Amino acid sequence: MALIFRVTSAIAAIVSDPWSALFCCTGVSFVLLSSVLNVHSLKRNVMHDYGPVMAYFTSFFVLMFVFPMALVMIEGPRVGMYPWTLGMRLGDWQSGLTVIAVSLPLLGLSILAGSRDPELMRQYPFSKEALAGPGRFVLYELAYVAFYYLAWEFAFRGVVLFGLLAFLPKTIPGIAVAIMVQTFLSTIYHIGHPHSEVFGAFILGLVAGATAVVTGSILYGLFCHALAGVLNDCLAYRRLARTRRQGSAT
Repeated sequence: MALIFRVTSAIAAIVSDPWSALFCCTGVSFVLLSSVLNVHSLKRNVMHDYGPVMAYFTSFFVLMFVFPMALVMIEGPRVGMYPWTLGMRLGDWQSGLTVIAVSLPLLGLSILAGSRDPELMRQYPFSKEALAGPGRFVLYELAYVAFYYLAWEFAFRGVVLFGLLAFLPKTIPGIAVAIMVQTFLSTIYHIGHPHSEVFGAFILGLVAGATAVVTGSILYGLFCHALAGVLNDCLAYRRLARTRRQGSAT
């Protein structure tokens, strides 16, 4: 924690405005995670993928959540920036639950369709070694949600979306610009993934962004996003288990 405090204080000293410091921190993190710390870069030229993928989740959490959140806590109050102003709250929970209820059937259909896509099957889970046993798989999925998905939603739907809304006019065009910017950025991060996933990321960005605006919270988009990823991995685990049973039967 002391290291985090020193780094964030140094960033705040270099970039005096807290909002600018927050955007710079998130932008640098985006570049690092898209290049040298990308999951494919970390997995390259290694025999085992479980450790590198868990390192990727940890890096994502530190760079996209811990450091930005530290900046918010240390420097944010000077400009009225708090975790809850960046979507870390329940917000309009009735609207949020309605969005979840409507989204669940659509998520289920998209996951079932994706489970037959060979490219998606090769892509996920990031770590094929996570499928080796139930204990390892559960630990992997917990890290996937707590480190990766939480940081993802906080960075894109929290920092970028609500950060832009703090400056843009509270009009339909202003809100639309904020939603589209975070949607394009989160979609760009998927470049190199299967085409169906890139398209899905764009749709999810629009829906999660609109949900965050309506509810004032990133939690409902986080729930749907994480649920889709975990269920997709669970289907992969089930496929492998069924294959193993069939192999042992023969």
